[in-house]
Amino acid sequence: NDFLKEGKILSRLKDPNIIRLLGVCVSSDPLCMVTEYMESGDLNQYLSHRVLLDKTGPTHNTPTISYPALIAMASQIASGMKFLSSLNFVHRDLATRNCLVGGEKGESGGDRGGERPIKIADFGMSRNLYAGDYYRIQGRAVLPIRWMAWECILMGKFTTASDVWAFGVTLWEMLSVCQEQPYSNLTDEQVIDNAGEFFRDHGRQVYLSRPGVCPQGLYDLMLSCWNRDCKLRPSFAHIHSFLTEDAMNMV
Repeated sequence: NDFLKEGKILSRLKDPNIIRLLGVCVSSDPLCMVTEYMESGDLNQYLSHRVLLDKTGPTHNTPTISYPALIAMASQIASGMKFLSSLNFVHRDLATRNCLVGGEKGESGGDRGGERPIKIADFGMSRNLYAGDYYRIQGRAVLPIRWMAWECILMGKFTTASDVWAFGVTLWEMLSVCQEQPYSNLTDEQVIDNAGEFFRDHGRQVYLSRPGVCPQGLYDLMLSCWNRDCKLRPSFAHIHSFLTEDAMNMV
């Protein structure tokens, strides 16, 4: 039933930045969904095999990616999430591992233009490959706690505002070129404790640090996504506007 429900939801989501469902096979086990093919794989693996193109020039024999390309990719994700939020659809598991990358358009493995299509996926498809990103809480399903807002961890409350929090973490991953897990210096238990610090609001909560390539203005956007008060977090419409109009000029 959950599988069919998932398929029905996905079949109704028509947007350039949402993975397209082509069909569902329910005649025999295992049940499967057929989606469009994204030849460059998931965004986490795509970025983790690249180095950031900086002012010193291109690196030899290593694929590169530029800051403008990262922002262009992030703006596509924000556009897809803006569409989902307009339908009051809550994703619950936004992360680079759940975004897929389309065909190669750069030269020599480089990518300065950010022209590749980025499409939001998930729907339970990444959890075996990225088992280390999920934490099993006794009596509850495995949860991607390092991407989750404090109210999700402590109260199980998922909203568009908690998706905004996860987008902030996803943006942090991208600006870190997916070289480490969020809060890599904390254990899973410490991440949960940190959610408690957000709840208590005594100023002891820990935020993800600013990636070296990230301008302060863009980091301020991330921090706004992690506002303790979910009502004060930006909308995806605002985030998309910021990324397309302001962030490109912050290099």
